[in-house]
Amino acid sequence: MSLSLSLREVENLRLTFPVPLNQHPAAVYLASLSEGSLPTMKQALNEMASMLTNGRCDASTLNWAALRYKHTSALRTALKQKYAPATANKMLCGLKRVLKEASRLDLIDPLDYTKAVNLTSISYDYILKGRALSKQEITNLIDVCKADPTRKGARDVALIAILRGAGLRRAEVVKLNLKDIDTETGALEIHRGKGGKDRLVYLPTSAISRTAAPNAMIKS
Repeated sequence: MSLSLSLREVENLRLTFPVPLNQHPAAVYLASLSEGSLPTMKQALNEMASMLTNGRCDASTLNWAALRYKHTSALRTALKQKYAPATANKMLCGLKRVLKEASRLDLIDPLDYTKAVNLTSISYDYILKGRALSKQEITNLIDVCKADPTRKGARDVALIAILRGAGLRRAEVVKLNLKDIDTETGALEIHRGKGGKDRLVYLPTSAISRTAAPNAMIKS
C-alpha cells in the first residue's frame, strides 16, 4: 500500500547522496536497539519508507528529515488500514524515534519535527483476545509442570516463576542461562534487554523457591 504521492513528491523524499551512518537518523536509531528488536524494527522502517515513496526507497535511502506532518499523518492512516493496532502503533513509535534522531542531529527544523510527530496512537475498536491469568490459573499451570518428571517440566516451573515474579519480557526469559540465576539471593542477570542494556533484577521470595529445585535438577 502506497500513499499515492506524486513522482515529484517522492523524489523530494529520496536522499540525493550517501549519508554517513552517524548522520543518518534511521541508522542511528537502529544502532540503539537490542539484537532482538533490531530485525523487526528494521523491517518496519523499510516498509514505511516503501509506503511513503511508492516502493522507490527503503530505510537507508529515504530522507527522513524531509518528512512533514502531511506525510506522517497520511502514513498513519495507511498503517491503520493495513495492520492491526498493536503492529501499527509499534511502527509509528519507530517512525517517531527516527524523527527524534533527525532532530537531535539538527537535520529537521524543531517546529517541523514537533508537527510531524504529533500523531495519536491507533485505538482498538474490538475486544482484545488476550487476558491476564488469575493467580489460581498460574498455580494450576505450575502444578501441571510439576507433574512432569522430566527436565522440561522443571524448566517450565522455573520459567513461569520468573515470568510471574520478575515481570520479564518473553525475549529476555528465553535468553537466560543457569549462570544468570542466583537461587540463593533471587538475583537475575538480564543481558541485552530493552534498549540493549544489561540489568539486575530480583525475584520475590516465593519465586526463589520455585527456581531453586528445578535448577538443581537441570544442573544434575
